[in-house]
Formats: sequence, structure tokens, C-alpha cells
Amino acid sequence: MPPAPSITQESTSIHILDNGITVLLEPLPYLRSASAGVWIKTGSANETAAQSGVSHFLEHLFFKGTSTRTARQLMQAIEAHGGHLNAFTSRDYTCLYAKTLGEHTANAIEIVGDIIRDSQFFDFEKERNVVLEEIASIEDVPEDHVHDILTLRLWPGHALGRPIAGSLETLGAMTVDDVRAYFSEWYRPENLIVSVAGSFDEDAVLTQIAREFESIPAAPAPPRNGPPTFGTGVEQVVRDIGQNHLCMGFPGPGVHDPRRYVYHMLSSILGGGSTSRLFETIREQEGLAYSIYTFHSSYWDTGMMGVYAAIAPENLDKTIGLVCAELKKVRTERVPEDEVSLNREQLKAGILMGLESTFNRMARVCKSYMYHGRILSIDEVVAAIDAVTAEDLLALANERFTPDQSTTIVLGPSNGALGEQVPL
Repeated sequence: MPPAPSITQESTSIHILDNGITVLLEPLPYLRSASAGVWIKTGSANETAAQSGVSHFLEHLFFKGTSTRTARQLMQAIEAHGGHLNAFTSRDYTCLYAKTLGEHTANAIEIVGDIIRDSQFFDFEKERNVVLEEIASIEDVPEDHVHDILTLRLWPGHALGRPIAGSLETLGAMTVDDVRAYFSEWYRPENLIVSVAGSFDEDAVLTQIAREFESIPAAPAPPRNGPPTFGTGVEQVVRDIGQNHLCMGFPGPGVHDPRRYVYHMLSSILGGGSTSRLFETIREQEGLAYSIYTFHSSYWDTGMMGVYAAIAPENLDKTIGLVCAELKKVRTERVPEDEVSLNREQLKAGILMGLESTFNRMARVCKSYMYHGRILSIDEVVAAIDAVTAEDLLALANERFTPDQSTTIVLGPSNGALGEQVPL
């Protein structure tokens, strides 16, 4: 009996339709499901101040119907076959996708194609209210809200720093013509990638994608906004809630920075899991927080990394001191090799185990091609993680964890005046 095929086996084919749309196909015949997505190379980072939130609003309006299907009929066409239809918006891109059994891949492609080609933006006012409620709900969740405040301070005056969902003011003033104009400007073939991974017939799927998407007229994509400047400082946002929500941010790598794997490793060591330094010190040893972690994001032109913790007001100063002590430690002492090895394996396992999902595979190849113009192989990514050394981590920590590159936000009850800098 031949061995079972490896889940890491890569066989993605790349096609360019006549109108310029890129198609990425990864057939995996040993699976039962498939994921099909349309990725648009625009998100909140490309919006003007007046447009803030339009990418996310547009994502909502996609599901309100086309000229031939109502909102319910769109959903029913997928769910009647046991599938799932959804979308999401990031700062750099928007994705509309369907996950279904392999034998229904053609149906999934037809539905996402109908939405992209023919959305009518019905129920505009009703859906505006839905998004306004979503914005209000974010502000009611301090952990989410403090991250939005942090990005506003990290990238002041730039679209990258504004909340993806926009604000009550910008959504309240937006018209259907504003949404249509944004759609017309950015949803062009040069900006579209159709990605499918899972169990399907490659030739049949490519033929269908051409049928569904080649009618979109070719047009050049507009330029993206330039890179932001990085803001620094300390700010306390007073709110009458039970905890202080602490966010500290530092400059991070853009998607093309070769040191992005060093950032990944450093973030993992500091706050990536239950064996991380901040979790061990602040939760396990001191019992100061239930939630303590690091985060790391990369975008076209820049990125960020940071620390989040939720603590009682009386423990704020002690927690900030302990966080800064750990940041200082990675600046002055080499990370032991066994700790580097542990986090290296965690990062690789997260990538490799994620390949067991057709959605993750569909998303991985698309984001790789979108950002790099090619599909980075798993072997290449694993080799880059393996190449990170303790010296790399020490150099990066020394470069980044300094007071003049730090932005700190505290959301919660007043706890006296914070200093102008954190004690790094």
C-alpha cells in the first residue's frame, strides 16, 4: 500500500485570466472539503479620513443580495449543501470566501462570483445600523477598544491607524454613492485574487472561475497610501470599568522585512503562550493578570509588536515595571538555546498544523502571492524560522525596546498620573 500523501505537499498552480485576475489553485484530492476565496488587495489602510470604515461596510453589503438572488438565497445556496459563507476585512485586504464539501466547489465559486460581480448593496440603511452597533460593541469591550486606541497613537493621522470598522461619525455620513465609488476604484481585476484549495477538479474549476470572473472589465489599480510615521508616548484613557487594560506598542516589520521571523520568535518568547516569559512572571509567579500576551502584525510598509495585559488598578504600576523588566532582560541577556528551540518548534508547529485546514491553505498561498508575487514554500518558511539565532533576538530587542520607540496606552480607572515614559 503506498504511503498517505503528506499534508505539507504543495502543488499550487498560478493562472492569470485575460482581464488580469490572478487564480491560485491547490488541489488536495485526499481531502473531502474545499475553500474558495476572492481576495481584494484593499482594506482600511487605503481609505481617506472621510472614507474610514468603507471597506468593512462594503463587506457587510455584499451579503444583502444581487440582481438574481436575495440575501437569504445567497446564504441558502451555500448552507443547503452544508457549507459556510463569510467575509472579513483587514487593514491590507478584504476576503469573501465559502467553505464547502469538495463536490460542491462549483456552487461555492458561482455564489462568490455572483456577489463580486453583481452586489446591489440593498438594505443600505439597515446594514449601516448593524455596523454602527458593531462599532458600539467594540467600544464596550475594553480589550478590543484599547488596541484600536493604540493603533491610532502608533500611526497618527494615517489610515493604517484608524479602526477597521470606522467611526460612528464616518459611517453615519457615508452614502451608497460613496460605497459604489470606492468599490469601482479598488475592486478591479489587477487587485483581485481567486484562491481555491481542497478537493476539486482543477481544469473544471479554472474553467468556471474564468466564466464567473472574466466579464469584470480590466482596469489599473490605484496606488496605495504611503507608509505612516510612528508615534510615541504614554496616555491614560479614563473609563469607569473594573480593570486597567494596558497596551504597549513598538515598531515592527513590514511584510517584506527579512527579519520578520526574528520578530515572530521574540514575540513568542515574551508572550506567545503558557511557557512565555510574561505569562510565567505576571500570571504564574505574581498572579497579577488572567490575560497577558504579546501581539505582532506586519503590513505592506510597516508593522508593530506589543504587549497587552488586563490588571486591577492597584497592580498597574507593578505590572508595567515587571513587563519592562522582561523587555530589558531580552536586551541585555542572550536567550538560552533551549528556550529558542522550544519557541522555534511552537512557531513551526503552528504553521504546519494549520495546513490541515483548507481555509488556511487557501489563505496562505493567497497572502504569499499578494505580498511577494510568488508562493513562499513551507520549506522556505521553516528554514527561515530555523535560521533565527539568539544573537538575532538580542540585536532586535536592543534596537526596538527603547523609550523613544514605545507607545503605551492604559484604558480604565484613573490611577494617578502616569509618567511621560515607561521605565525601559
